[in-house]
Amino acid sequence: MKITSGSFEVVYHGRVFAYEMNPIEIVLSEENDPLVFVFCIEYDQERNDFTTDISLVKHNEVRITCINFPRGKPIGSSDMIHLGVMNNRKLSLRYEITVNSDASSWALVFTFYAGEGVPSHE
Repeated sequence: MKITSGSFEVVYHGRVFAYEMNPIEIVLSEENDPLVFVFCIEYDQERNDFTTDISLVKHNEVRITCINFPRGKPIGSSDMIHLGVMNNRKLSLRYEITVNSDASSWALVFTFYAGEGVPSHE
């Protein structure tokens, strides 16, 4: 199967229901140096807005923290998030988070896209 949207090819997609409010870890490619994405939910009572913090934890691990996301309605990235390169193609992400109204669990819908090729350094 091949799925495309515009000039992007969908390489991984899915919907995951978190166990309670625990983080969700997605490992792309289980080769020698896999790419790992950890999605998590946090609440900061000192803030009155919601935001997403994307940080590089290790050279191959990205943490995507959704802070103060509203409950009961899906919220996510409205634009592609460009993450880097995988298999010599630009890797991008769109996602949507839904936190249950009682904040007892949450769900993640995600799509990773492969874009145009990049020159190899060989």
